[in-house]
Parts: sequence; structure tokens; C-alpha cells
Amino acid sequence: MRVRFASTSTRAHTSAREERRCDRRAAPVARASASETSSSSSSSAETVRFGILRGSSATYRDDVTEYEDGVLDAVAIELFNAKLNAVVGAREEGEDGERLRGFARLVRLADKLSDGRGVVEQRDAVTRALLSIIPAPVRWAFKRLIEPATWVDEMNAKVTREAFAWLVGPCEIVPRESDGAMASVKLKKCRYLEQCGCAASCTNFCKIPTQRFFKEAFGVDARLDPNHEDGSCMMTFGVKPDVVDAAFAAPCYATCAKSCGTSDEPCHRLGKQPEF
Repeated sequence: MRVRFASTSTRAHTSAREERRCDRRAAPVARASASETSSSSSSSAETVRFGILRGSSATYRDDVTEYEDGVLDAVAIELFNAKLNAVVGAREEGEDGERLRGFARLVRLADKLSDGRGVVEQRDAVTRALLSIIPAPVRWAFKRLIEPATWVDEMNAKVTREAFAWLVGPCEIVPRESDGAMASVKLKKCRYLEQCGCAASCTNFCKIPTQRFFKEAFGVDARLDPNHEDGSCMMTFGVKPDVVDAAFAAPCYATCAKSCGTSDEPCHRLGKQPEF
């Protein structure tokens, strides 16, 4: 299903090229209000089971997605939040004074992580948080005992779908473009990208740390290719990141809460592409 992005303005006579540009810069809407949800017809809704033991669900209603986390996925989110909070070093409160929980807190902590930190420090902090989920002896043994191979790439694709969907939402394993091996994971609509609404956050909090995580934890190359047109993403194992990565040329969304701007220039919060 193609994600419909919110538009901040409309023009009666807009060229096709300008319309595509506007779509690219508009952020997906994370959640609907009660009135919006009630007005959506049941026929337009699609519910997908995902996550650990398929315990979570995502319901797509036009341009919004409603998530309901299962017990195991909720535990995984809170575990990751604890790792992030150790880096941020402060209790985060919601606008109503109550402490945020679940995925909303994850997004808030990711925002706070960028306060006073450069992009390199941000990426390193998230990478450390991800690596801390896997015990060091397991990471050491995997890299020492298992050589890179197609079956390893396919195994990592399965692990991603089954164990990490709580972070990115529903996904499926698809053939790798280069050889047809089942070593690519297609994210229907990235949960984090949808809720953060920022091209730079997508790259510095998710894309770069995830690529590093699989390389440092399992010795496996991984490349993430977010699609800022529809909110999807392709994760391919056994493939190195591009030398010139298109993600670092992405402008931010018109609705970005971080005031990144809406020019055609790359988002100024992206930083430089790292060398791998």
C-alpha cells in the first residue's frame, strides 16, 4: 500500500515534477485522532500481524498507521529505551507532565539524543545501544566461527523480520537484487521514519547505526535504502553501503518538527557520509 503524505499547501496549477517534490518533502502522519479514525471506513483499513511471535499489529488507514505492540515487542522496546536513556541521562517527560512510554518514548529519546551532540556522536551512541542488546561473547563467537556466506545473509534477513520488527514495523523477506538470494527485507512503511518525520533522524538514528550493528555484531555487510517518497525501506544483507549514498542528498520534510527546512538541498542535519 502506498503511503499518502500530508501536504502543507496546495496549488491549482502545480507541475508533475513539483508534485513529486512536494510528496518527497512531506512527512507521513503517525497517528490519527479519534474523529479521523472513526470517519475511516472499515473497507479501507488493512491490519498486518508482525513482530516477535507475530504478537503485534499494524493497521493502515489511508495515510495513518495505528500500532498495537504485543507483550514481547513491548519488552524489546522498553529494553532499547533503557539503553537510550542511559546515553541521554535524563528522565523524559511528555507534554502533559507524564512520563512517555513505549514507542513514543523511543522517538522522544532519539530527539533528545541529538541535543548537544554532533552526528558522529549520535551515530556512535545508537550503535552502542544496539550492540548492547546482543551479549559480547555471542558477537565474538559469531564473527570468529562463521564465515560470510549467502546462507548467513539469508539468516540475518530472517532474524530482522522475526526479532527487530518492533523498531521498523511490518516487513517481508524478498529476493536480493544481485542474485535472487532471499537476503533482502522490505519494510512496508518504516515505523520510526513515519513517527520521527525527519530525513536526518532516519539516517543518523536508524540507517547508519543499523548498518554498523550488523557489521560489528555479526561481520555481515548491510545496506539500508529508505524511500522518502512512500516511507518504505529496503534492507539488503551481503551488500556494502553505496560509496555515494543517496540518503545524504535527501531534503527534509515540510512537516519536520525540527525545523530542518524545505529546500531542495540536503537536510543540514544529515552530516557527512561515513566511510565503511
